[in-house]
Amino acid sequence: MSESENEVAVILASHGYFAQEALKSAEMIVGKQKNCATFSVTEEMSLKEARNQLFNIYNSLETKKGTVILVDILGGTPSNVSGALCLQTDNTVVLSGLNMPMLLDLFTNRTRSLKSIAKLLKNAYQLGFKNISDTLTEKRQDNNGSSFL
Repeated sequence: MSESENEVAVILASHGYFAQEALKSAEMIVGKQKNCATFSVTEEMSLKEARNQLFNIYNSLETKKGTVILVDILGGTPSNVSGALCLQTDNTVVLSGLNMPMLLDLFTNRTRSLKSIAKLLKNAYQLGFKNISDTLTEKRQDNNGSSFL
């Protein structure tokens, strides 16, 4: 069994080239990803073209273990066509809120079940938000102005 057959397939979908650049950034940290593709909706793309392109991308991947599709925002074209794909395929999960903490957790846990991955990514999404300014201000006050970085 090849490595990609043990890992879920991944599609990152976004408006413009956000998904492509997010993948490049994540690969800088965790290394090159196999069985992974990006889907970029551009202004000149029709809904039919977007749907066909996403289905072609899906069909180019090894999806036996399942497929995780991360989309940038709920309700946009990437989300809508990904939802349509999800309804027509087995073992596919679509999650919104594409961000770096989610990507890193996904890429380091691709051998888990789809249910486990979805739970993990929901947690990563929630934990990925932090008001750093408030945290630093609190630490500065706790340290009475001493260095905290």
